[in-house]
Amino acid sequence: MIKKIFTVFVCLLSYFFSVGQDYSLSQPFESAVMLNPANAGLTYPLRTQLNYRQQWRSIINKPFTTVIASADAKIFSQGKTGSSLGLGIVIANDQAGTGKLNTLNANLALMGKVMLSEIQTLSAGIIGGVMQRKVNLDALTWGNQFNGLEYDATISSGESFSTERTLSPDIGAGMQWSYGKGASTLSSNDALGAQVGFAAYHINSPKAGFQGDVDGRYIRLLFHGSFSYSLKNTPFQINPNFLLQMQGPSRMYFVGAYWKYRLQESSKYTGYLSYRSLNLATFYRVGDAFITGLQLEWDDFAFGISYDINLSSLTKASKGRGATEISLRYIPVKLQKSRSLI
Repeated sequence: MIKKIFTVFVCLLSYFFSVGQDYSLSQPFESAVMLNPANAGLTYPLRTQLNYRQQWRSIINKPFTTVIASADAKIFSQGKTGSSLGLGIVIANDQAGTGKLNTLNANLALMGKVMLSEIQTLSAGIIGGVMQRKVNLDALTWGNQFNGLEYDATISSGESFSTERTLSPDIGAGMQWSYGKGASTLSSNDALGAQVGFAAYHINSPKAGFQGDVDGRYIRLLFHGSFSYSLKNTPFQINPNFLLQMQGPSRMYFVGAYWKYRLQESSKYTGYLSYRSLNLATFYRVGDAFITGLQLEWDDFAFGISYDINLSSLTKASKGRGATEISLRYIPVKLQKSRSLI
């Protein structure tokens, strides 16, 4: 009974606090346009990405589930040394808990890039669309429906909601600096790359609650960096990443790296396919979880799987079991000599 009450308490807290908070990913750099609209069509003629995440199956009957699908492409380019425009689309669906609290985002992103030098670019993007939220109030249980011994559905919840569904416009923007030089081949492997960006989401504080116009989504501020460093004359590459995020009273600090082992480089003998590599992921979400995973990049595709080992105070209920996350990426880059670092 104590565990059930604790579980209900956690679910209710998750419900109330999720009014102002976004869901998060353990592979955020595998959802590039969601990370920053300045990534839309930035590097590749076409890119599609899919993310699936399921969390808290160990403590609730209806685990939190997030699905994000995105595609972005260059729609105008003056060549490798000129400016370009990119377009992206992102559809994200998140469902949380027994009450099926559902958040659906559908957004379009537009990016503009200028070359600062042969090895540096600056890009800026805007993203906008709609956010729909709905909840099944009949499926929720409330603290005052416990009669002292057990849950009693005949007792009034005492709660009042003006609606079970909201629809609001949603706007964001971002900027990113990118840098890249060297060659990513097995013979030289002296590539060096970096991307540092800033983004702001929900700038217009879209309506997120079910109590009239009282509750609005907090503005989410995000600062991120991704680096690639190749160990010269070896098949190894290190890709450190960091992500700092602020949204309302919440803070999230995310650091770690991909440790890459190159299986095959791109060459004319392979039809200029993308390189092939096996990557180990290790990340830490401060105060919350240690994340480990594997990713396989094979020609045009990349498949990744990761698992969150819960380290927060919730471990008493979760026993360390957090979230499973899967990512899939497709970049048709045939007839190109290599993946660009910028």
